[in-house]
Amino acid sequence: MKEAVRLKLGNGAVLLLHEDHSNPSIAFRGSVRAGAAYGRPGIAEFTARLLLRGTKRRSAAKISDATEDLAAALAATNGMESVALEGRCTRETLKETLRIFIESLATPAFAPAELEKVRGEVTGDLRAQEDDTRRAATRRLLELVYPPSHPYHADPKGDARSAAKIQAKDARAFHAAHYGAAGMIVAFSGDLETETFRGLVAAAFERLDSGEPPNPVPTPKPSKPANAVIAMPHKSQADFVAGRVALARTHPDYQALNLATILFGRIGLYGRLGQKVRDDLGLAYYSFSSLEARLAGGHCLVSAGVNPKNLAQAVAAIRAEMERLRTEPFSDAEVRDGKTHLIGSLQVTLERNPENAAAIHDIEYYGLGNDYLERYPEIVRGLDPESVRKTGAEYYDPDASSWVASGPVKGVRLSF
Repeated sequence: MKEAVRLKLGNGAVLLLHEDHSNPSIAFRGSVRAGAAYGRPGIAEFTARLLLRGTKRRSAAKISDATEDLAAALAATNGMESVALEGRCTRETLKETLRIFIESLATPAFAPAELEKVRGEVTGDLRAQEDDTRRAATRRLLELVYPPSHPYHADPKGDARSAAKIQAKDARAFHAAHYGAAGMIVAFSGDLETETFRGLVAAAFERLDSGEPPNPVPTPKPSKPANAVIAMPHKSQADFVAGRVALARTHPDYQALNLATILFGRIGLYGRLGQKVRDDLGLAYYSFSSLEARLAGGHCLVSAGVNPKNLAQAVAAIRAEMERLRTEPFSDAEVRDGKTHLIGSLQVTLERNPENAAAIHDIEYYGLGNDYLERYPEIVRGLDPESVRKTGAEYYDPDASSWVASGPVKGVRLSF
């Protein structure tokens, strides 16, 4: 795959293009550094949800009708550090799709009626999360993993209290402070010529005010390991999550830890964890590992859903597998299979425009270098097996991990 065309606009926005005429569609993926880490709890969530709910010129219904008539799609989704921007259209509808998109980014109305709809949605989402054993356990675990003073500690959606208090003026002020073009990245992939990209597309984004460049989020420091139990007696499944602060996407050990995560609980039927805890012992409906690495830091988790009567045994088995990383590290054959998996899965992913746009966006977002996709196979092949073994044992260390159990767990004695 050849390097993406890159444009840095005068207002600070960065635009990227992977030209591919094999499919008559255009996908774009972008971000603006206006995520939950930059405001008080809940405000980023409300602001992102309201972007496409009406502008100073069009109502929410008119935006919805216009995009439907164009057979296009637009979305904005709040995250911890950034708001993810997504779109889909064709070359024939590109101009009008971008017009709606830029208008929504620049002049959202924050209409009171739409804000109340969003309030109901957020409140409903929070209730659903509290009543979901897996989501509730994961959310509580992240509160234990990240210090209360760090932005990653709080739920990106906020809580019921914040949802009840947010007003249109709050969203308007947050938008004015954080939705400038400085720090914005938007990547396009598909049936789009470079000439049109440099002309029509660049002109559309140049209409955005630059605003202030985003401040970096501080690097999170690990919290002391802790644990919690969430009693949900009306549930039939128990969930267990353990984890700790890990590293940023740009950390030199990221690739080694990512491969270790794949081997430990992702590859095939969820790697070593799935093989032992689910398949061999039959103690879990699922058991897997995960790694989330952001600009400032991240976390690695081990998750499992189990029959409550098997919870104590499943927890013991999960700990044993984490300890096994020290006593029986990944073999050379395991590492080799993991490398093949990583390289092959990326090649398959890049056959689709949305994933292609997401990949070149992430390369820019994390500063990996415009030729990263070309270098990636050699980066993976060059990983030292000993480094993979070492980082896996370090970050999936049960003694350094916090844990949470949720569900009908009253009377279950857990030791992790």
